[in-house]
Amino acid sequence: MKTQATNFPALWVSLPLAGLVAITGCAGIWWAPTYARESALWAAQGMGGDVVNLAVIVPVLLLGAGLAQRGSIAARLVWMGTLVFLLYNFAIYAVAVHFNALFLAYCGILGGSFYALVGSLPSLAPADVAAAYGQRAPVKTMAAVLGLIGLVFGAMWLREIVPALISGRTPISIAAAGLITNPVHVLDLSFVLPGLIVTAIQLLRRRAVAFVLAPVLMVFCILMTVAIAGMMVAMRMRNFAADYTIAVFFLASAAGCTVLLLRYLRYN
Repeated sequence: MKTQATNFPALWVSLPLAGLVAITGCAGIWWAPTYARESALWAAQGMGGDVVNLAVIVPVLLLGAGLAQRGSIAARLVWMGTLVFLLYNFAIYAVAVHFNALFLAYCGILGGSFYALVGSLPSLAPADVAAAYGQRAPVKTMAAVLGLIGLVFGAMWLREIVPALISGRTPISIAAAGLITNPVHVLDLSFVLPGLIVTAIQLLRRRAVAFVLAPVLMVFCILMTVAIAGMMVAMRMRNFAADYTIAVFFLASAAGCTVLLLRYLRYN
């Protein structure tokens, strides 16, 4: 479904955002000082994420912005999900990568994504989005997948964190990455995973705001899954992983979630 072409000023932030993401991605891949002070494991994950940022995130951001500018509600939601991914990803870059020449770029992407997302909200009516989906959209399946992602990752992180808390030691993954705490744990347990579960529940109740949040969070999950796969490939290339099995699993999961998202958005 399309609305009339509307000028959303926040969409134009996508151009400088894409430029900054491209700069940080190129630097992470080809400029050695970027991760010179990181542990080998953390540097490998960073480089894998940078490849995905260049190859996937920048094109999706620009394409989503362009189609949204023409009035596509579906593209608007994809664009918003990409902004959520950038918010999450560059919060990690900004606080968990040693201070380097890209620090202001990290902050620019983090702040730009936040203000573009917030600035776009007043012109998007949840009731209109909810009405656009109709009765045939796979609401129950979408809710089930979002809830499952939230529960599975929550269990994974707690399985690592709780025994460490009981024994008084630092989780192995944090020590191996050379961090004082894992920002992924912080963001996931504080915001992302509860958000997925709450959105799933509200979607089953057919609350209007959930019809906005569900596809936005699904886009975030797809992009994050692809990013994780990229990190796994980079870790394998640096001999931190035995094979590419986990990367293939995450890519397959991303493909399945993409099919679900397309089924969901085609009624929009």
